[in-house]
Amino acid sequence: MTTTRILRSRLALATCGALGLALVTGCTAGTKASSSGGDGESRLGDLQVLTEEATSEVDSVKWNVFQGEPSTVDPFRSADYTPNMINSNMCETLLSQTNEFDIAPNLAESFENPDPLHWVYTLRDDVTFWDGTPMTAEDVAWSLEHNRTDPATFYNYLYSNVESVDVTGEHEVTVTLKRPDYLFNDELASFAGVVVQKKHYEANEDTYGSPATGVMCTGPYMYEKWTKGESITLARNDDYWNDELQPKVRTFEFTFLVDSAAITSALLSGEIDGTYFVPEAGIDQLRNSGRGTVTAGPAPLNLTFVYANSDGAAANPEVRKALQMAIDWKGIAESVYKDTAEPLKIQTPRYAFGAANDDLQEYVDTLPEPPSAKYEEAKKIVDALPASVRSEEISMVLPAVAETQQFALAVKDAATRIGLNFKLKVVPETGYSNYLYDPATRGDIDIFYTTFWSNIPNPLDWLSLTAVTGGLFNQYGYTGIDDLFAEAQGTKDPAKQAELILQMEEKLREDLLPMVPGLEIHNTVWMNNRITGAPAAFNFLYYPWAAHVGGTE
Repeated sequence: MTTTRILRSRLALATCGALGLALVTGCTAGTKASSSGGDGESRLGDLQVLTEEATSEVDSVKWNVFQGEPSTVDPFRSADYTPNMINSNMCETLLSQTNEFDIAPNLAESFENPDPLHWVYTLRDDVTFWDGTPMTAEDVAWSLEHNRTDPATFYNYLYSNVESVDVTGEHEVTVTLKRPDYLFNDELASFAGVVVQKKHYEANEDTYGSPATGVMCTGPYMYEKWTKGESITLARNDDYWNDELQPKVRTFEFTFLVDSAAITSALLSGEIDGTYFVPEAGIDQLRNSGRGTVTAGPAPLNLTFVYANSDGAAANPEVRKALQMAIDWKGIAESVYKDTAEPLKIQTPRYAFGAANDDLQEYVDTLPEPPSAKYEEAKKIVDALPASVRSEEISMVLPAVAETQQFALAVKDAATRIGLNFKLKVVPETGYSNYLYDPATRGDIDIFYTTFWSNIPNPLDWLSLTAVTGGLFNQYGYTGIDDLFAEAQGTKDPAKQAELILQMEEKLREDLLPMVPGLEIHNTVWMNNRITGAPAAFNFLYYPWAAHVGGTE
């Protein structure tokens, strides 16, 4: 399992997100929409899945990837905002994640599960790679097998229940499982199901995904060039197989600005045409400039923290309960994230509910509003604790990024107000990942900051990463839902599976472990007046979103 790499995808907002800078101390302003329920909205208006449809072709578009230059565009090693935002337009998957957070056929036109240990995929027969050669069952089987057998791929861990991948027909591939796994099929809508040309990969294995080699895939945009330190350029694939999603921009150039002020300036000047995760500090200026449009969309993101020390003071459930109700979640959402966020009632945000949506939504609707800035109530809980617990230090580690520190300072303010001994440990941005991956570095740190998103819109994927033994964000070693998860993963009946998921969510909310309900962050997108069409929903990681972009005239 490649735990030292896949986690970086969960850290991107913690380390590179362009969020607000205000310090929150005791704010109590409310948000505009109930968490995880109903139609969301932000100060930018109602959340939108799509922006206005493009009506014309455009020669070129410059789009910024806010996290900076990637190290590779190899989709097997891609699990972060920057490479995925680019790769999603080049390399496609067997199944697809739609803008509405559903999972649908894609390169596989259909699939079936004839028995608990087999998944059979019927492939499209009209798909070609950029060099004009057809996508074959051998290419597909090889791509899945590469994820299964190469431990260096980011998605290898998702193949733990897979015995083999075999070509079983001219346009058919069969996956054989070691045990029933009804999460695996949905995972093929991430790069766990990516398809590349076998011949090209094997001929360029040592340099695959590098500036010199690029990739060979089937998507609406083709790899053209990579100018190190400057940009990556994609060219339109005029022979793209999907008639319903034909790209309108001839050349897409991705730039690498990371400084919030520089991004805002480049957007206002027209140097850059668009970006996702619009810098919070510049949103109002951009929105009022008349030079473009800022749109907010739904996103399965939880900005939160994770408990990591089962032996410290925070292992006491009363400590966790008191801290959770003392943190001013509403004030953070308004003052730090300027109402592009809202407090969550459970750790899994609504746009990750997937097939369990009805059960989870009904449950969430019955819950009270999340507690926020309940200092007096929380202090009473702390005062009743033994003096040894109150005096024991609770430590929170975070990267040295101004935006992240504002959130952490608000957490510390809450802890101090209610009498907890709370300490912040700020570490270099480049070294923060070591605290998450390396137990020796982590030591007895109690809490980690993160903005978390799952691979796919399926709550089992979310829970597998955050709350099950061996999960990438279960540094605490929590075991409270292991049996329920194993049963749900092996359960085919959607209704029964949803019941088990609901039981897990109830248990996690009660225990406040390992991840707590934090803030659901909205996605934002800016486009200047000459272009439109980019999805506003947070779906640019595995979906060919750039094919929607085009001109406004």
